[in-house]
Amino acid sequence: MSLSINDLSLKAAVSASEWQTRVDLAAFYRIVARNGWDDLLLAHISARLPDEDAYLINPFGLLFEEITASSLLKVDYEGKKLLPSEYDISPEANVIHGTILLGRSDINCVAHVHTIAGTAVSSQQNGLLNITQQTMIIGDRLGYHDYQGIIFDPTEGPSLQASLGDNLFLILRNHGLLTVGSSVVQTYFGLYNLQRACETQVAAQSSGEIIPVPEAAIERSTPLLAMINNNPPGAIPPLLDLLWKAELRRMRRNDPDFEA
Repeated sequence: MSLSINDLSLKAAVSASEWQTRVDLAAFYRIVARNGWDDLLLAHISARLPDEDAYLINPFGLLFEEITASSLLKVDYEGKKLLPSEYDISPEANVIHGTILLGRSDINCVAHVHTIAGTAVSSQQNGLLNITQQTMIIGDRLGYHDYQGIIFDPTEGPSLQASLGDNLFLILRNHGLLTVGSSVVQTYFGLYNLQRACETQVAAQSSGEIIPVPEAAIERSTPLLAMINNNPPGAIPPLLDLLWKAELRRMRRNDPDFEA
């Protein structure tokens, strides 16, 4: 069966779980665009498909604001398209997303962006400073990956996996941000907090001396705030469920064609 990216019969041709993953991932792309976290045709977000050796990712050639549930590419872990599309996968996307999804069965979504604040912090010697509640949500689940050039070479995959380890957040030095999660929702919330933490740090650094968070407050608050990251694969905590339902309502009011 040949399906174009604009063929609305795709919804009927795929499983209900795949379609729901497509809708959630398309919404994630549109939210990133709305927040100004996109970077022309660069960066990418992926989502593993349930019960398949495949994942969804953006077509290289569409802006984030143009992505719909039907237009997302379906590829295997080598980046080969499993449904017809006039577009291909970004050259570096499968090195990052295929590698991480194949190596971490506990995660189902990966987001990689090159925001101004995120790239600025990734270029600072001390990286992310623990100075806000957002950084305490991130807690000790943050890793760093040294810059080795544009990630085209598959041989960088193992070192990328090693840098991520069992973390949920990764700062790619001189490059940008990466978050992973057991669901699209958790990954979105993780990206929001990592990006907000970077924005706050850059703003604080430009306005004068930073007031450190008291150590006692860090010790007391970090375990509570970081609990939101500790849930089984695919599970969505009640707070994130409320958050995502609210985001989808806003998308359906203001940008409804994401579900096409």
